[in-house]
Amino acid sequence: MKPLEAIRVTAEALEHGDAVPTPAAAIVARALRQYLEGQTDITRNLGLRPRRGGTHETPLRLEQSTHRNEAIRAIYEAMPATSKTGRAEQTAQLLRTPPDARVTEAEVFGYVMRLHEEFGGTLPKSMRQVLRVVDGDTTEGRKA
Repeated sequence: MKPLEAIRVTAEALEHGDAVPTPAAAIVARALRQYLEGQTDITRNLGLRPRRGGTHETPLRLEQSTHRNEAIRAIYEAMPATSKTGRAEQTAQLLRTPPDARVTEAEVFGYVMRLHEEFGGTLPKSMRQVLRVVDGDTTEGRKA
């Protein structure tokens, strides 16, 4: 079990008054023991600290990037253009401005609306950026 998953499972179990599953409990308990022993960097204790210089590579950020990039790839694949750059340009065009909220029929617009709601400020705005996401040439893509 990964540390981020352990935190989610532990939080959910505690909120519902349930017992924390053993794998999650082991990760969280070890981190809390380390904290009580004077190692006060709880992020490091939980195994969630990014590498030096990797401020944007926290497990939570990488997970969000993966989710965002999967949706962008789905839009890209749904574009009608036949060339790679044509589909990337069409995708970038959709991501530049939020779609009209009344347009929800097409699958593509559903992806675009969700992307703008969840990641509005971090969406790629150019064809080149879309191609990087599609090709997996991103921080999250290199970590996978």
